Amino acid sequence: RRPCLRACRRGRSRRTAGGPPFVLRVTRRRVGGLLLLLAALYFAGEAWALAGWQGRPYDLSVDAISALGVPFEMPDGAVSTRHAAMNVTFIGSGLRALLAGWALAPFVPRWRWLVLPLVAVYALGLVLVGLSPAGETVHGAGALLAIGGGFVLLAALTGALWGHRALAVWTVVCTVVCGLGWVLALTNAVGFGTAERTAVYAVVVWQVGAGLALLFARGRD
Repeated sequence: RRPCLRACRRGRSRRTAGGPPFVLRVTRRRVGGLLLLLAALYFAGEAWALAGWQGRPYDLSVDAISALGVPFEMPDGAVSTRHAAMNVTFIGSGLRALLAGWALAPFVPRWRWLVLPLVAVYALGLVLVGLSPAGETVHGAGALLAIGGGFVLLAALTGALWGHRALAVWTVVCTVVCGLGWVLALTNAVGFGTAERTAVYAVVVWQVGAGLALLFARGRD
């Protein structure tokens, strides 16, 4: 009986020692996945703000997204009556992305030193865009940090997630689409609204896809 008891105690101690980290990892993965999935709310916020646009028709292919957050009447007479909703969407998206990065950082330990600062840059850009109306210097800096930071973040995540083949491929696709948005904007090949949305939406859609993958993932990781 003594050898049996010793074996049982060793097994119990191993399960106890390995239990909390496993539970913590699963919890962080699910919380992080949910936070990424909630990126879909960005589209709801933009759609709600767009529904409050008054004056000339809003052109998705030409007008900037941030025009929906301008809190005053624009020179052409257009007014975004739901500008607060758009700005709250920007700020909320930034804070949510920051929390998701914190929750999921342990899953990319070798890349954490790069991924976390890039998440912070992306989040800061969104918050600055939401806090400053279009046309201000701070707003321009925020847009550059959010869109440019989002592209660089996706590129870094491609390397960080290379061991997870399906998720890495998804990241590569979204990175390419985001980069395409930059090319379209720099070459004026299409309207600014189209180019901007191509780059911005690629990062948002990546978060939704990655969130779903994490929530439905199985296994110890």
